[in-house]
Amino acid sequence: MSHYTSIKTKYTNPGILKKVINKLGCAYVEHKANEVIEVPMNQTKNLKDTIYNSYSQNYLSFKSNENNYNIIVDSQSWTQRERINLFLKKLELNYGYSETIHQALNLGFIRSKVLTTKNKNNRFIFQRYVEIKR
Repeated sequence: MSHYTSIKTKYTNPGILKKVINKLGCAYVEHKANEVIEVPMNQTKNLKDTIYNSYSQNYLSFKSNENNYNIIVDSQSWTQRERINLFLKKLELNYGYSETIHQALNLGFIRSKVLTTKNKNNRFIFQRYVEIKR
């Protein structure tokens, strides 16, 4: 059984990264086919083609570096450090959770049960049936 309270995460799957960013209620701009994924820290109704053109826009960026993504934050965004840290903590936890489930399903496990604990945490039980021929 796995339990996550704090994990060190390498962001390697752009599909899951974008899914989790959306799950957290944020929009993103994608450049060069997953090479750069930018998340504006000041949410606006119209998201521009590129955040780099708007100097008043604070952003957090994920830049592809071989097999994973590096996180880049513009200097103006550091005025919102607490908001960025909270976002990164939620992103890390949700990404780790989503990647774990994705890998488990790819390995042939099936989610058989979801249990909710007293403190409203969800526990997922996975099972994998292996047929042994004799």
